[in-house]
Amino acid sequence: MKKIFTLLFIFSFLLKVEAQDDLLNMLNQENPQKPVPVFATFKSTRVITGQSIEHISAKHLNFVILHRFGEINKGAYELWGLDQANMRLVFDYGITDRIQVGVARSSLNKTYDGNLKIKLVKQSKGKGGMPVSIGYYGNVAVNSMKWADPTRNNYFTSRMSFFNQLIIARKFGDRLSLQIAPCMVHENLVKYSSDLNTTFALGTGGSIKLNRSFRLNFEYYPRLTGKDMKSSSGSTLYDYLGLGVDIETGGHVFQIMFCNGVGMLEQQMIKNTETTWFNSKGLTNAGVRLGFNISRTFSFDHSTKKAY
Repeated sequence: MKKIFTLLFIFSFLLKVEAQDDLLNMLNQENPQKPVPVFATFKSTRVITGQSIEHISAKHLNFVILHRFGEINKGAYELWGLDQANMRLVFDYGITDRIQVGVARSSLNKTYDGNLKIKLVKQSKGKGGMPVSIGYYGNVAVNSMKWADPTRNNYFTSRMSFFNQLIIARKFGDRLSLQIAPCMVHENLVKYSSDLNTTFALGTGGSIKLNRSFRLNFEYYPRLTGKDMKSSSGSTLYDYLGLGVDIETGGHVFQIMFCNGVGMLEQQMIKNTETTWFNSKGLTNAGVRLGFNISRTFSFDHSTKKAY
């Protein structure tokens, strides 16, 4: 009799477990696991000077002020470069959660530009997730400096330059983010006949999260072509390298960095970096400069979505 009761108990238990499994299977079929988007690959829309994969959300305006001071090796007379400054003002607006447009003005060569940024693919985790985020960034810039020789035939198109970039990024866990960004710069007019109108570069960047408010960043833009070109002033060109830190304070993101490029427009960063981090006399005599970015996002949407 005991054996019968024991068998009945085991059988009823197995039926209960099987019923629970069937119920879970039904729930999984009705609500299959969906990939979860990965957010905050970088803290800002810029790694340092170059673009990051981050994007402004729909109905949000991002205002950015960028400053690059003079070379630190100028010494106390120039207050280690602080007496000199170049500035760039940027307004970026999110038309949709995937499309961002912007306008900007740089004091270097009095340059105006318009830009477009598109989020093509968003990284996600989970079953069927996307391992990377992919985006496009491009701009058209106009140099508004006075003509060197106004008596000759000058064309507006000679003032124009173009930048195109594909950004591929991945966030590894909660603290490390890396991106690679092949890009192209085209100038309608170059100063020397030996210079290339089109230059290719391979941008790289990364960010390490220290805590909720602080990140360490780096970016490097080696040129793949035009290694022997001179700058517009005839100086030797170097590849751009920047190291910096992000500090988030409320609605602001403050970035402070050291870099060897004075240009904050992508074309200028790649084709107008005239100093290097290291020279024969060491780091203290090289052309490193201090800089900062500060950004503030304004919402024109009554929802509570995060700006980026």
